[in-house]
Amino acid sequence: MVISNIIVAQGALDALTFSQIKYEGTARSMAMGNAFTSLGGDTYAISINPAASGIYRYSEFAVTPAMTHDKSSTLYIGNRENEGWSRFGISNLGFVGHISVSDRPYGLKSINFGIAVNKLNNFSSRSFTAGVNAQSSWLGSLAESLGGIYNANLDITDNWNPFYDFRSAPWKAILAWNSNLLDPLPDSDEDYIGATENIRGTQIVLGGPLNQEYYRERSGNLSEVVLNASVNISDKFFVGANVGVQTLSYYDYQRYSESAVNTSNFDSKFESFSHAYRLNSNGAGINMKVGFIALPFEGFRIGASISTPTWHFITDEWDEKINAKYSDGYKSQVLSPYGEYSYRVNSPMRYNVGASYVIGSFGIVSVDYEGVDYSTITMMTDGGDAYEFRTDNNYIKNNFQSAGILRAGAEIRPNESFAIRGGYTKYTNPEKNFGSDTQYISAGVGFRSGRGSFFDLAFQKRLNTSESYSLYDSYTNHAAPVATMESSGWKVLMTLGFRF
Repeated sequence: MVISNIIVAQGALDALTFSQIKYEGTARSMAMGNAFTSLGGDTYAISINPAASGIYRYSEFAVTPAMTHDKSSTLYIGNRENEGWSRFGISNLGFVGHISVSDRPYGLKSINFGIAVNKLNNFSSRSFTAGVNAQSSWLGSLAESLGGIYNANLDITDNWNPFYDFRSAPWKAILAWNSNLLDPLPDSDEDYIGATENIRGTQIVLGGPLNQEYYRERSGNLSEVVLNASVNISDKFFVGANVGVQTLSYYDYQRYSESAVNTSNFDSKFESFSHAYRLNSNGAGINMKVGFIALPFEGFRIGASISTPTWHFITDEWDEKINAKYSDGYKSQVLSPYGEYSYRVNSPMRYNVGASYVIGSFGIVSVDYEGVDYSTITMMTDGGDAYEFRTDNNYIKNNFQSAGILRAGAEIRPNESFAIRGGYTKYTNPEKNFGSDTQYISAGVGFRSGRGSFFDLAFQKRLNTSESYSLYDSYTNHAAPVATMESSGWKVLMTLGFRF
């Protein structure tokens, strides 16, 4: 079970998010499941295998606009909520230049170079969770978690800034305390009760039923600018190399709220509160990749590539706030300061292997496998010190694992100007105990003109996945309810290209 409570910046799960690749493509490559390690001849495939540009015997320019739709359906305490979100973007923009060297049948035939901007992951998603809970509360869980912390350390004063001067409490607890959503227990400076709780004898009980709501919106992407060069040897062996510069843009907004169904149930005169958290992560990384494609006999191709780790330099910026209302008319709003931190994430190395068979001018079948070991992700300070992240790095080592990407695709050409394509992609789960595999099916068509232009259209469907999570931790005599979210989505890509 994943605890989906308000997250903090610079965590192991963020490092995993930034290290994962969920390929988009040109319309042709995505329609065929991006199984292009051994095929090449595609400006997006350069990011998978640098030798992909070596296949070209002409120059090419291509651009791929994309529309992405994500949807979720969440069941929480018997209530189901649905969310959806559509986004536009550019999946691929690429150019390959061809330089012919020799017409001889053997030896160096050509040198090709390429530059492409390829989207490697799209983070866009929305979800909404809501239900009436008469058993537990976010504030009750938070109050118990603070036991043992002297409450004066949580006070915001002119001479004391607990957000920076006191490291033992999360920012949400400091906000809740200064919003009067937490109170000390009688005769104690180190034990707490939430505004949603009442004292009955020696017991702390939930005052009454609460409307609970949780909204999360994520956006941004991981993209790569690829600088590529390759050679064609005897039309049988192609070798290429890349320098990849990745850019990261990630935004995460989370809002959790509780409100009283009946305010008279609460001794604190509690009416409602909401807690909002915003995170912006931006960064850049660099890697290098080499690969080859070989044609051992007519129609059959094999290919492989290997990439160094990607060395990311990331800056997180975040803030939080709490708004509270009480039935006697009192209101409060407390804002955190603006947090900023720079650090590094070394994503793992990757390798690709693939084989394909070209059936004359009629069709193609292709299969790929990509391997990556997520337990080798390393977090460190911007100065290169991993010790500060030893807890996160130990979590990564113990909870992440090797994973693979299986890609398969086929293309049928009834004639020279028209093609029909289909594909399948499976991303196995990078986590040992949480998460699940992700699967995609895809299809598309392509059109070629006799003047060197082409137009491709593709549709990709992300099959349903399911995950369970809690909005806060369980605490003494109070179990946190579990939400179950099913998510899926689709993409439509359109590529327009020119060959010359």
